[in-house]
Amino acid sequence: MRTVVNHYVADNSTVNICALDISKAFDRIDHFALLQQLMDRNIPRMAIGVLLDWLQKSFVCVRWGRALSFWYRITAGVRQGGILSPVLFAIYMDTLIARLTSLGLGCRIFDSYYGCLLYADDILLLSHSVNAMRLMLAICEQFASEFDLKFNSSKSVAMRIGVRYKAQCAPLSLCGGQLKFVSELKYLGVYLVAAKCFKISVNQLKVKFFRVFNCIYARSKAVNSEMVTVELLKAYCLPFLLYGLESVSPSKSQLRSLNNCINRAVYKVFDVNDAVCVNDLGDLRCFVGLHDVEELVERRRLKFVDRLISSSISLDLFLANGL
Repeated sequence: MRTVVNHYVADNSTVNICALDISKAFDRIDHFALLQQLMDRNIPRMAIGVLLDWLQKSFVCVRWGRALSFWYRITAGVRQGGILSPVLFAIYMDTLIARLTSLGLGCRIFDSYYGCLLYADDILLLSHSVNAMRLMLAICEQFASEFDLKFNSSKSVAMRIGVRYKAQCAPLSLCGGQLKFVSELKYLGVYLVAAKCFKISVNQLKVKFFRVFNCIYARSKAVNSEMVTVELLKAYCLPFLLYGLESVSPSKSQLRSLNNCINRAVYKVFDVNDAVCVNDLGDLRCFVGLHDVEELVERRRLKFVDRLISSSISLDLFLANGL
């Protein structure tokens, strides 16, 4: 997404973004529509038969305290938390991407379509014009009607990134409700900000970091070992502070702000309040293995890119991003 936004913003275009929410997404999948899509993909008949038999024998009951209701068969949906469920849901939603791609609606890079990004039930629509976005939302409505899904317009939001991100535009509607234009949007745990270029917000990362750190520190200070607290800090707190930063390229000021969070945690662990000790904080952090945030992010970035290159992901995005 960052690559697509930067590609269009570099040409003084404004990218329109819609984050769509599906009510009870995994629970509303129509079994027969799913099996039909599997047949269209030439899945072996025996495999489809096994899946059909498994779906028809899915029975559940409701437990209230020690009491159990009668058993009833599930007629729709796939099990949340199941290993196969995300794959089946992706196949179910692939029809929507195919329709958007065939009509050429949405953003493109190197003749590749990136107008609709999905990760499980988190859907993101990207378009360079409001009119194209309106047509994309209409296709989403038609798809939801045909495949028995329900988009929640009250939880779905819209945002703009580019030179005209503050400009007023015609409202966007989905399933009878208008989408709210927001200044901050959450997607896959990353908070995107409406601005002239791609930006993120790290405030939530800092809040989560201090929340976890204070909880750990309150329980570990009784051990009277600073190194125990530091190791717990590295194992449980840093992942919250560094979440997603390897793919969104935070600014220098944001990196300094995040680095200051670690400094404040170290101050508290080692009870540092003397000016001389503060000046030697860098050596102390290096000694205990708490490196600078910029270095930590770069290490995560290298691992992230290495995993993507070793997978079946196309290299077009890497070439477009100058990696």
